[in-house]
Amino acid sequence: MSMSIEGLDADGKLRLAPRDEDQRDAARRWRQMIDERLAELVPDGNVDPRPLHESMRYSLLAGGKRIRPVLTIQVATDLGATEDDALDVACAVEMVHAASLILDDLPCMDDASLRRDNPANHLVYGEDTAILAATALLNRAFGVIAECDRLPAQTRLDLTWLLSESVGSNGIIAGQFCDLRIRHGHGDDVAGLTEMYGQKTGALFVAALEAGARVAGVDNAWVKAVRDYGVNLGLAFQLLDDLLDTFGSREDIGKDTGQDDEKSTLASHLGARHTAGGPPVYRVGRFGPRAPGSVGPPVGEPGPELYPDDHGSRRRLTASCCDWRRVARREPRRRTRGGGRTRV
Repeated sequence: MSMSIEGLDADGKLRLAPRDEDQRDAARRWRQMIDERLAELVPDGNVDPRPLHESMRYSLLAGGKRIRPVLTIQVATDLGATEDDALDVACAVEMVHAASLILDDLPCMDDASLRRDNPANHLVYGEDTAILAATALLNRAFGVIAECDRLPAQTRLDLTWLLSESVGSNGIIAGQFCDLRIRHGHGDDVAGLTEMYGQKTGALFVAALEAGARVAGVDNAWVKAVRDYGVNLGLAFQLLDDLLDTFGSREDIGKDTGQDDEKSTLASHLGARHTAGGPPVYRVGRFGPRAPGSVGPPVGEPGPELYPDDHGSRRRLTASCCDWRRVARREPRRRTRGGGRTRV
């Protein structure tokens, strides 16, 4: 996130300011801290059962931008906590993310072969070990939260509940289930896709940001503002991911592309709707936007308003709290073999 939290407006929304160079240096330093701490928080690969621990470390320590844990530390420090207060909580968030990637790549799920420039976990260690490694990482994440003795007991309970909700049948797992159904033609309209994105991708963005607020011990007005920002950021991230799946390459992004060729995506639907007469507006739920007519009470103010702006091969993506732009001046690339440099 290239913005820092400056304050809270009268309407309950975050007031953001561009981060200066010192703050960007801090984010780079946080990524290094996270990498080092993650290696300490999971068993060494030489400890029995070795293949299981090697599998856990293979995916957890493979690199990447560490977007979610950096967001946790950034929000916590912007709101008055210290880096040390937030570090282990951020690492727990990354463990959940790594576990979800292992499961996503399985043949029965997304059937992906490349992740962060490396072969998918199940191709190296087998599907059985990959599933167990993902389960172990999820369990370890909750253990790390429990061991955060720098934080009050109530904060640790709140964080445990938050991560549990983000992973469970209202969060990432629900999103993956809906994604599988969409591939078979169920719920592939804008309402279904929007809710699925809010669960599969948005839930952990919301949890990462809200965890930082919980660590800082701010009041509920701040927590709600941070949560709403996370909804917007998560949905924008997934829309960008959809566009990269079409316009990127394995060399560019370090994972398989063309995964969405045979299924509907929100980006494709919103592109068609925008051309026909304007984008739909969604209301914010706990882990993502709820489209009109979806089940469950809306929470928060209307938003985000999202739409791709099509001009030939150019794609621009905007969200109400963040503005991510990806300009592609080329035709969609074919799927290729081989590794790459950039990790996501």
